Amino acid sequence: MFRVITTYRTGGPYPVVEKGPWHPDRQNAETWADRLRTLGYVVRIESQFNAVSEDNSALADALASMA
Repeated sequence: MFRVITTYRTGGPYPVVEKGPWHPDRQNAETWADRLRTLGYVVRIESQFNAVSEDNSALADALASMA
């Protein structure tokens, strides 16, 4: 699963970051990203597989103590 993250400015002090819907394959997400780039948006593609890059050992320990 992949989604397009769009960043743009509206004149305020902070950029607006919008996370699009999840797409089943990277090619579909790339197609949307290319369309948004042609309109002047700054985009990047996020993969569901690398969206969370934190250590889950604390969660595993908590679940083990509940069993």
